Amino acid sequence: MDYCLEKARRLTHNNEYRLVYKHGKYEVGRMCVLYRMPVAKQSTRIGFVTGKKVGCAVERNRARRLMKEVYRLNQHAIREGYHIVIVGRGPLKNATYEKAEKEILYLLRKSKLLIQNNK
Repeated sequence: MDYCLEKARRLTHNNEYRLVYKHGKYEVGRMCVLYRMPVAKQSTRIGFVTGKKVGCAVERNRARRLMKEVYRLNQHAIREGYHIVIVGRGPLKNATYEKAEKEILYLLRKSKLLIQNNK
């Protein structure tokens, strides 16, 4: 049951990503870039991307898994009504979970997507 809910909260189509890139705002960090675009009367949906510059497929998948885990454990603290795309950069492939979480939460806070009373 949770699996279906999780899939509904993900960006799945190329045109959704393109809209966020084209019309959204972004924040740049050392390990990742966070794009955000407000959407009216919808729940927050998120997508995770790593380019080939990150490394081989194993390293790209590890970087995406790190980003997904940070989101999974902190999704309750993220505001509703946004489409978010997190793009992993090179240093993310060697990062620990703690470093990745610190970076992503920093970018979420900087873009005012975190609910105030959390962390």
